[in-house]
Amino acid sequence: MRLIMTAAPEGKGDDVARTAFSVGIEKVSRRQIESHHADGKVERKDVVDVETSTPLGKRFVDAVLASDFYDPEDFTMTIRQPRSIISKTGFRELTRPLVQPASDVFEELWQFSHITIAFVGRVFIAACLLAYGLIEQKTLLIIAGLLFLPLLPLLLGIGFGAWTSKWKLTAQSLLAFTTATILLILGGMAVAAVSDPPIKYDEFNTPLVAFLISLAVGIAAGLADSDDVGVRQMIGLAATAQLAIIPVWFGICFVLGFPSTVSQNEITSRAAVFFINTVTVIVASLAVYILLGTASRSLTKTNDK
Repeated sequence: MRLIMTAAPEGKGDDVARTAFSVGIEKVSRRQIESHHADGKVERKDVVDVETSTPLGKRFVDAVLASDFYDPEDFTMTIRQPRSIISKTGFRELTRPLVQPASDVFEELWQFSHITIAFVGRVFIAACLLAYGLIEQKTLLIIAGLLFLPLLPLLLGIGFGAWTSKWKLTAQSLLAFTTATILLILGGMAVAAVSDPPIKYDEFNTPLVAFLISLAVGIAAGLADSDDVGVRQMIGLAATAQLAIIPVWFGICFVLGFPSTVSQNEITSRAAVFFINTVTVIVASLAVYILLGTASRSLTKTNDK
């Protein structure tokens, strides 16, 4: 369900209301407000409020963004997800969860891609937990480390940003993913520096199995991210298991040395699998975004400063 407040320049409220009716929304609310700016400027705005299901909300947002009257410099759209809406519309229709508005997915991916102190600390701590779990073959610590890692949204942001021509999101997500990968290697090296060889973990998948798992993860991630009821946390855990273990393992091996039971071909293969997994998740999730219409090209008109 979505509550959508559109603040338009005075006189544009009729256009917004007609757009809502054209996509199947039966009722809107209208009011006027005054916007006060820091420089003393005051302007009147037409505000159109819509209470509707998620699919109709997406159609409305996409239609407004694609319209001739929309200007990102003058319009503001605020989208909320309420706990419930009680109206004449039936609950069956109101609670349809698919597909989310592209703006919801876009801004969520942006939030995850910021490189903050919390991001660095969370990834590094997770890398240390994961590294110790790999060295000592402690499954619970491996799972604990994987739960901290925000890798999946970064991969989703790379593909989503590229398709919607939001290149700043693509670049930021790629930078955040690269930073996270470096932190994973460093975390592995840090723990290895105070540990003794050998590394006990050796449960790596073959390239084909790793590809198929990453393909499934990418599809599931795209579906979950487009759906109000998608269980994203568990999918994120599956993705990080495919991606995070390899750089941490390399970080450990840079300090403790590669196990004598691992050949040079296997080392090269594991490095290649990391890149295969990464690309597969990006491509598979983007394909789902495109097929469902989640990655709407209407976002190209939004402000990307």
